[in-house]
Amino acid sequence: MITLLLRASEHAHNPTLFLAGIILVYVTGVILLAAVVWKFYEHHYAPQALEKQRPHFFSTREMLLLVLLLFPCWIKSFGQVSLPKAPGYFFFALGSIGLLFATGWHLWAKFNIGRLWSDGIEIKQTHPLRTTGAYALARHPMYASLLLWCWCGSLIMANALTLLFVSVVFLPLMIRRAKAEEQDLVQKNPDYLLYQNNVRRMTVTLRGGWSVAVRLVLSLALFYFTVMHQITLAVLGGLVFIHLYLGYSLQPEKTAFSYRSKSGMMTVFGLLGLYVHPAFFYFFYVIVAMCLYGLKWNCPCMWVYEKYHGCPCFLLLKKLHSTCSVEQKG
Repeated sequence: MITLLLRASEHAHNPTLFLAGIILVYVTGVILLAAVVWKFYEHHYAPQALEKQRPHFFSTREMLLLVLLLFPCWIKSFGQVSLPKAPGYFFFALGSIGLLFATGWHLWAKFNIGRLWSDGIEIKQTHPLRTTGAYALARHPMYASLLLWCWCGSLIMANALTLLFVSVVFLPLMIRRAKAEEQDLVQKNPDYLLYQNNVRRMTVTLRGGWSVAVRLVLSLALFYFTVMHQITLAVLGGLVFIHLYLGYSLQPEKTAFSYRSKSGMMTVFGLLGLYVHPAFFYFFYVIVAMCLYGLKWNCPCMWVYEKYHGCPCFLLLKKLHSTCSVEQKG
């Protein structure tokens, strides 16, 4: 096994990080697989009385298949991007922390849910609402932690292809499965609606001191990348992804909205700086300043949210679309 990994590392841009990363991915992956096997065993030999049951096309088997599709890309370094040394180690460290956290969070969630776990969509006759422990971080912590594990594995392996695959294919399927479950959970317990309004569905809910700490680290990292002029297309993609993840994690919503807005601005200015004129990279300093200012006060993006409760451009387009639809029906 070690010999095969050593041969595989020869194709990687950084063999040392490749070996450390793939070993960490394998170890944590085996732990997650063992947790799934344990839950299937428990569900089979200690079944609970059911009130409602229905299958879903995106079950544990399909989730496992999609995760397994990531491994050939990681092992063969297919889709791997070349990163400057400092950003490479930064994303590796960030991905490693996230991968270990995702593994622990997944196990914690499986312990918290107890015998309520099921492969399909099941509502037990006695089905209490879980809102504490792992479920205080996300409404669907097992799905959220598995997605985080896949994303962080992609960061560790510096693989843009798998990062994109998880975001474009895996995430929408997970959301669809979660929405199907929530329809039944709301019918079973109307208090679930309050839970929905306070806890994120598929990302870590960050508020208070944790929110400030994470945003500060990201702002400093962005400042470092900007000053050192190490922003390549791969680095830009990684920073935009992190901003988007926080944009669907942070509380309150106006703070999350500001990070989603900044991810869009980073994409525009970054691509202009890379392919039009390097001077556009100076706009990154504006984004850094907005990130730092937003740690304590309302940045311009937050002001926009407070006034429009969303992006005014998208709201205008939505209004125009609704007007055109009404006119066509008339």
